[in-house]
Amino acid sequence: MSKTGASDAWSRTRRRSDDALYVRSGMKPFEESANDAEQSSEACTTLPLRARRRRRSSNGESRMRGSAGIRMTPMDIQRAGQSHDAWNAVYMKEPRLLRPCLEMLCFAVAWAVVLVRLAHSMDLVRDKAVQLFLLGILVFSCFFSHLSSACTIWATRVCYMRKSDLGDPLYILLMPLVVCASLLDAMPGVEPRALAPPRISRGLKGAWRAEKLGVQNDPVLGRCSAVDLQMLCAALMGFHVLASSIARRLRKRQGRHLPIEELSGLQAFAYFHGFCVVLALLFTGVHVGLRYAGLGRFFFAAMPSWMILALSLSFQLQLYIWTRVAQQNCTIGELVILCTTTTAIFHEAWIMTMARLVPSYVTMYLREPTVLLVYQMALIVGMFLLGLVLSPLLVLSRNLARRPTHRLRWPDKRNLHRRLLAMGFFVLSLTLVLSLLGPWVSWQLGGRNPWLYVIRFTLQGPTWWSRWALVVYWGVLCNIALLSIQLMVNRVWQFATVGDQVKTQTVTRPATLASAGAPRRAPTASQRAGSMAAARFASRIEPDEGTSLGPQVAVSVNGRRKFFHALAVLLFVPGLAWDPAFMHLAFSAAMSLFILLEYLRYCAVFPFGATLHFFLSQFLDSKDTGLVILSHVYLLIGCAMAVWCEAQSRLVMQLGVIVLGVGDALASVIGRQYGRIHWPHSKKTVEGTLGFIASTVACASGMRVLRLVEAFSVRQFTIVVTLLAVVEGLSEQNDNLVLPLWGLLLSSLIPYI
Repeated sequence: MSKTGASDAWSRTRRRSDDALYVRSGMKPFEESANDAEQSSEACTTLPLRARRRRRSSNGESRMRGSAGIRMTPMDIQRAGQSHDAWNAVYMKEPRLLRPCLEMLCFAVAWAVVLVRLAHSMDLVRDKAVQLFLLGILVFSCFFSHLSSACTIWATRVCYMRKSDLGDPLYILLMPLVVCASLLDAMPGVEPRALAPPRISRGLKGAWRAEKLGVQNDPVLGRCSAVDLQMLCAALMGFHVLASSIARRLRKRQGRHLPIEELSGLQAFAYFHGFCVVLALLFTGVHVGLRYAGLGRFFFAAMPSWMILALSLSFQLQLYIWTRVAQQNCTIGELVILCTTTTAIFHEAWIMTMARLVPSYVTMYLREPTVLLVYQMALIVGMFLLGLVLSPLLVLSRNLARRPTHRLRWPDKRNLHRRLLAMGFFVLSLTLVLSLLGPWVSWQLGGRNPWLYVIRFTLQGPTWWSRWALVVYWGVLCNIALLSIQLMVNRVWQFATVGDQVKTQTVTRPATLASAGAPRRAPTASQRAGSMAAARFASRIEPDEGTSLGPQVAVSVNGRRKFFHALAVLLFVPGLAWDPAFMHLAFSAAMSLFILLEYLRYCAVFPFGATLHFFLSQFLDSKDTGLVILSHVYLLIGCAMAVWCEAQSRLVMQLGVIVLGVGDALASVIGRQYGRIHWPHSKKTVEGTLGFIASTVACASGMRVLRLVEAFSVRQFTIVVTLLAVVEGLSEQNDNLVLPLWGLLLSSLIPYI
């Protein structure tokens, strides 16, 4: 018998012994292990067959090890009188449930509090409580189904998502909770709440200095539309996750392999979009039926039926694009936040366009109709549309950069073709901006020149020179930061090259030359000197760093990443305290620039693609494992989230910057240097959490002394920060995206202004 046949026979024997042990213990077979996502991701790798078998066998052995590290087979457990509790200790790993259960408790409490507030509000808002209640039941069902099976969306491989965590499905509920809180804060009352609409006026001191469009909207109706949109997207995501989980569990019980791993791209496309169309028609049909039955106010009452169909298809199309283009970049929670946000932005751009043609669409504005909103739509939505229209050029550029030269039809003209594609991309981008986006902005502004209006807008701050002073300050600070980062990157490249020399000269032996009978030559003096220098630097290698740099040579990856957080504090705190309206426009411009830079990097557009890729690769961590680099985008979104949500309080607008730039950065540094007590099944430490609380409260108190924020209750703010620190310690999502959202929600539930 061959080795392969013997291995297969051993696997079948082991599987039969496992099944027999299940039957004798009286338990149902465990449907999927915690490492199911890792095993399923083998279909997306290019490892050889033997390597994959070794990985599977090592995963199986690691699951069968006891707490003392001794390997335990099913027959050993049976001979030792394995009981029900001992079986759970080996296979079920009950302590792993502690952290996600605490995470679920946080969501359940926030969900219950928002439900109570909705139930005690006015009639128009009280009806949203029914939708939120049903959505919470759906999300918690997804969570419990994820405890025993890998979490993904319909007709999508597990390996397309970042490594799954048990608490991922809970974050489907986060955006609806935040938007419901903003709706409750927008209710007419005596005192404005944290997420109430801002006072927009160019003459009022301390207010947003921006110009309103010539339309009048109701902020309560607009926030109701936003609540319906977010709940619709969250419900669609919940049905995707629940249907995928149920299908996987049924196939596991029937003993069949997952067919999605064996489908071609065209078949997976048909399965996914067929399910999307059915789901969109189902939601639309239920909406029409409830309206005819007189119960339409309980089911997306702020949207017409055709809009539900359009938004359902748009959201699910974005799910497909994100999971295929940005493979292994997002968890379920991050994916739903990104897709719901982009769906809302596209919907708002459509509403703004239709409101100029049909006046009744004015009531569907999600936010205050101002000039800031016009420019945000032009910058962010325009950049997404630009990438969609010019996608053929971007795809050709990426394929040309990735394909080996010897496989090209004209290998000697490779650089010429890359230059032509880059020139076509830049020329067509400029053409689209001047011929499409510029006229659209001018149409929204009533025929005014959009370029001259931006210049005039910069003169409408507290003083005529204040906004120009901010621009000069940002320019000087960014140049200093880029110079410092360039020095870091240069040192990384220099000493990483030395590290490669170590591996080549001290580890690898010239076995091929020796076997071929080639004579061995004594190393020259320069080679001996190079080996000595390489060995000297090799002795300083940090095992956790992934580069050849020691602490005496360059800053660690974590230090380089937190450098951006400190830079965000210096950049954004003065602008948010001085002029939030101008920061709204600046955040939108920075977001569009980041999207453009990611186009250039991802598609290797000449001559910037390679430089951007090398530059950003020096700041990646374990959560940046996918094809798209999103950490800096998440940081910008987290800092700008309160401003884009039109928060009323100055402290709430600063909260994202304080939490990410000060609290999260110091929590990471303190946790790595002094952390000893870890959160359950997490790399985060209790000491880092305490540093997060102390640094955030101290920073906010210092800003209050400097009068950058208004007076606030320190006790209630400390409670909010403590809850944020608990979420930061429990969550395995990207902190730059999740913590600001939790901060907005808690600021509404526990007002401290």
